[in-house]
Amino acid sequence: MRRKLADESGFTLVELLAAVVILMLLGLILNSGLQMAVHSYQTMTAQSETELLLSTLADAVTDELRYADDVTEQNGVITYTSASFGEGISLTVSDGQAVAGGKKLLPDGAYGKGRYVVDVLEISYAEPNFKVHLEVKEKDGTISAAADLTVGCLNP
Repeated sequence: MRRKLADESGFTLVELLAAVVILMLLGLILNSGLQMAVHSYQTMTAQSETELLLSTLADAVTDELRYADDVTEQNGVITYTSASFGEGISLTVSDGQAVAGGKKLLPDGAYGKGRYVVDVLEISYAEPNFKVHLEVKEKDGTISAAADLTVGCLNP
């Protein structure tokens, strides 16, 4: 019986421990790489969504100002008559969203459920053009996008 047990081949305890350590190191390396990939993906997605919001907002602002009528400026505030929103309208930022006359220019979904906000919306008017500066950013992050627009008013 002793001879039979002596002939059995197998792994020693040291070999098993070495294999476990190697597997743990491989697992840690894989985990670190996966975390870096997820972070990179989230950053790229946030940048893309910020730029998409900026583009959508720029189109909405451009459409609104292009057809503005009876444009006036008092104390640095530009008001106009809008076909969509009525008389005495001004574009402002409220709760991180662009509003025209108290009504949202874009639906809530455009802001990524509150993840993105309009940081700056500055408008100046020199007949017949509006100069617009827009900045959109991630609410709790460092990602942002900006654009400067010149909008020709068709009803100066």
